[in-house]
Amino acid sequence: MAEENEKSPSLSQREPSEPVSVPQAESPQASVAGPSIEAATRSELISRARSFLSSPQIQSQDIFAKRRFLVDKGLNETEIELLLRELPPQLPRVPPRTYPQPPPSGLLTLLIGFAKIFTWIAGGSATLLFLYHRFLLPRILRTAESRKSLKIHQVSLLKKLNASLKSLKETQTQCYALLPRPDPHKEPSAFAGCHSLLDVLTEAETHKLEISELPHLTLLRCAWEDFRKLPDCADSNPRTEELFQVLESRIPWLVSAEGVPFERNLWEVLSTTSVFNGLASQDSTEEVSASVRWAYIPPKPAIPTPFLSSLESLSSTVTTYQPQSTSSPYQYTLQAMSEFTGYISSNLYTPYRPPPLPGTTAPSIGEPADELKKEIRALKGLVLNRRSFMPTIPRVNIPSGQVP
Repeated sequence: MAEENEKSPSLSQREPSEPVSVPQAESPQASVAGPSIEAATRSELISRARSFLSSPQIQSQDIFAKRRFLVDKGLNETEIELLLRELPPQLPRVPPRTYPQPPPSGLLTLLIGFAKIFTWIAGGSATLLFLYHRFLLPRILRTAESRKSLKIHQVSLLKKLNASLKSLKETQTQCYALLPRPDPHKEPSAFAGCHSLLDVLTEAETHKLEISELPHLTLLRCAWEDFRKLPDCADSNPRTEELFQVLESRIPWLVSAEGVPFERNLWEVLSTTSVFNGLASQDSTEEVSASVRWAYIPPKPAIPTPFLSSLESLSSTVTTYQPQSTSSPYQYTLQAMSEFTGYISSNLYTPYRPPPLPGTTAPSIGEPADELKKEIRALKGLVLNRRSFMPTIPRVNIPSGQVP
């Protein structure tokens, strides 16, 4: 109803602009006029009302306001119904929006809740910090200090170990300088006296050795000596192929598939050792590469070091040393005193035996048993006497603080 009252002024506002001749129709003069004038006026009023209702501003108004306005203008119910039917159909009117009443403001409650939450958080944080500083932090600091001290101790021990290892290496270097160095070209003592490959093979059969276990240097030396024993080769050095021909003629195993690696090892020893010296042959032409002749140079005997010389002299002295027995005038006296002490001890620790009755003889266990018991008692007494008369060794009291 309030909306209808608000819209009614809009219809009334259009009242002055519309030249509606309602008063003329209602005046006594119009009633006196003829029916033609009244019909013309009535049709003009209906046309104006139709144009008024077809305007877009009025179409949106309420139908009850339109009906009331038309009644006020002098139209009857029949004319009003006809005019309203001529209007186009209108969509149903949207009801006015009704908003619910807003709830009361909860800002104060929200602020109080936030304050409580912050209070709980602050109190919990303060409690946790107190527990951390009171209980956890001291333990963590002690653990860190212990680890630091342990690390420092380990580092100091490692430094001491490195220093001791360094001093040990220096000492070993100084001591090893006095010892004789091993000879890389030294042959085994069993094959050092062999001067031919046949001697080497005989010695290998004696020691039950395979050919692959024979020393390479001995085989090369004996092959070199066998080559120089050949006619017209006494003063000449063999070539590589000649030296290996001598080896293959004496040891056919070298030609087999198993002996090829061993023969390769012989060539490596021949070309790398300093005992065999390779000399270029003079009878070779310039076009062909000069063949190499191998000369055997016996190794020089190693000069013994002073330390080794002193050891050898000491060992020879010890083997030839014979201790001289010196007789002392007090030796027999000492032996007699020892026997007398043993006799006293044996009698001291002898169990009590009642004296035999007159006319009876003491039972004898046996001479061997009696002698054994006497010796055991004498030895026991001697040991006890030595323990009682042994000098006491003074002990040095070391304070506990000075112990490393």
